[in-house]
Amino acid sequence: MVRTLIVDDNLLSYLSTVADENVYAVGLILGQSCLDKDYVIHFAKTPPFQTDEDKKAGKAAPTPQSLEDFNPSWVADHAKQATRMLPGGLYVLGIFITAPDDILNPFNSKIKSLLQTVHNYLNINKYLYGNHSSEKIVLHFSSKTKKYYSRSYDVNSHNVQPVDVKSLVKRWTNVQCDIKLNKLRFLLKEENDWPLEKHIKIIMDEICDNLSTAVFLFDGEFKDKDEPLEGSGKKKSKNTRSNKAQESGDATKPVLVSILQTQCLQNDTEENIIESCGSLKLLGKVASQLWVQPKLTVSQVMEAVRQDILRSLASRLELHWDSLIEEENSEDINSVHEPPRRVLISLPDSDIALSDYLFPGEGPQDVKVSLEELLDITVDDEVEIMDVEGQADLLELDKYYKGALDSDPTEDLPIIATDPTKMVYIVGAISLIVLIIAILFNLF
Repeated sequence: MVRTLIVDDNLLSYLSTVADENVYAVGLILGQSCLDKDYVIHFAKTPPFQTDEDKKAGKAAPTPQSLEDFNPSWVADHAKQATRMLPGGLYVLGIFITAPDDILNPFNSKIKSLLQTVHNYLNINKYLYGNHSSEKIVLHFSSKTKKYYSRSYDVNSHNVQPVDVKSLVKRWTNVQCDIKLNKLRFLLKEENDWPLEKHIKIIMDEICDNLSTAVFLFDGEFKDKDEPLEGSGKKKSKNTRSNKAQESGDATKPVLVSILQTQCLQNDTEENIIESCGSLKLLGKVASQLWVQPKLTVSQVMEAVRQDILRSLASRLELHWDSLIEEENSEDINSVHEPPRRVLISLPDSDIALSDYLFPGEGPQDVKVSLEELLDITVDDEVEIMDVEGQADLLELDKYYKGALDSDPTEDLPIIATDPTKMVYIVGAISLIVLIIAILFNLF
């Protein structure tokens, strides 16, 4: 069956504008796949490639003059950064290219290289969930004929298939979810010098395992996993007018998802004593918000919620590691880590909002830079952001930690009261010193 690319007229006109300004341009197709259709939410032109030396010298980025001027690694890195901004269930579906010549008949080898590199980059961090399948879309807008042409390319089988392009306006369903986390892990002596990133990745694996076995409720009810979200649990009524009114209301009402996590019980009652040099505890609440096509099945929406929680965690932690000047080890260090908080920005002429991540001291102006560089959205006025998490109160946190550090190192660490919307990562060493490393999250 031929795939169909569903695109709004406003987005198609964007490609025409890009083609008028650039002879050759490449960018990302952001959207969601449902059955044999791909729904596009945004096109984002990739900035022209520029070397670090040229940037330091203040030279302007060269304008591509052919397909060969596109740098696959540069486009792939753009795809990775854009994926961090996407809610669960949304992906980089492929790439668009504006060019005067026919580049799809035959299928240009440069396009294969671009799509393969993007796919490989998005597979590096599994919790970014960058690839929903091995099939990628390429959309070509010809600046000569002013027409659209599209193909799909499977990076594994190398098969090329035709794709229809249709202009339609589709409604989206908003899904919201809260989940509480409380993870405790004792650190073995041989793990004492592990980098912080390695410890967190183990906890991420545990969270992923718990979510994979959790029970999901939709608006407080169990749903058949194979039913589409829009029809699950609804009973038919003879009153047609009443049905239409209800459907209209349901289109704007968010679907509330509850996650019930199961506890793993050990059948073995034997006590095991291990030598621990410390413990790592992760606790707090994560709130998730995403947009899905109503025809997605309940099972697919469940997976989208899982992805949103893990992608948000992985994105901000990845940004945090990149921001560290030097890796901290576990000896005589008392520090507080504050990864960036998540804010939401609505796409132009759309109900869908994407994420950005702000470090302490950053604000709307930094979001504006992200919009222009990563999404090719120009904002004349100040950017309106939904600061759904708020700044972390480190002064309040410091009062608790100072008491712990000034206490007898042989005593137990005090219980720290935390706001349920915040997440604290604590390592307390059980040795001659008290070691506390805290990571504070405000998650949405």
